Amino acid sequence: MVRWRVARGSGHRHRDSAASRRQALVASVVALAGALDGLLGAAPPSGATLPLGLPWLGAHFRVDPLAAFFLIVVNLGSAAASLYALGYGRHEPAPHRVLPFFPAFLAGMNLVVLADDAFTFLLSWEFMSLSSWALVMAHHRVRENVRAAYVYLIMASFGTLCLLLAFALLAGVDGAYGFEAMRTHQAGPTIAAPARRPAWCHSMSGCRSPIRQRPATCRR
Repeated sequence: MVRWRVARGSGHRHRDSAASRRQALVASVVALAGALDGLLGAAPPSGATLPLGLPWLGAHFRVDPLAAFFLIVVNLGSAAASLYALGYGRHEPAPHRVLPFFPAFLAGMNLVVLADDAFTFLLSWEFMSLSSWALVMAHHRVRENVRAAYVYLIMASFGTLCLLLAFALLAGVDGAYGFEAMRTHQAGPTIAAPARRPAWCHSMSGCRSPIRQRPATCRR
């Protein structure tokens, strides 16, 4: 009786895991189709502002041809990973350690592309980073995974700090943290060059730090 209950519970967990991966696959395909339509259809840029985040700023999201291109890149990989996970997940000994974090990671990557202000971008970046860290720590009994997750968390925090400094330089003394304001901001000739070079260096360091740790976090 006990073995039957254990086997039944395990079967329910694997069915829930498979259903979650199928939903992630469908969501990725839908997002991919929407991004393709936005890029190939030459749709005009559109945005939305939600009453979230900083009170005087809100949460800004924007879709333009550049964002649509990166949405295609993100969701093409997401769809392939979700399709592969349908078979791979059957052999997962602890599916509930992966189940909530896989779709959260996919959502975080999409939010990073759609973010149109510094606060929303950093919040989405941290959400994506923590979800990725949780996926690496799913097999926490493997010492190499624990070490890789620890190194990844440190590098992701360093990357966030670099991005924070870059946004502070780009926002200027007015504190314009919206990307539209950063794009249209005209700095004076004495601060334009000194500010742009550190901002570019900080942003590149921040984006590269977690990416360089990706191969190390794939060990099983």
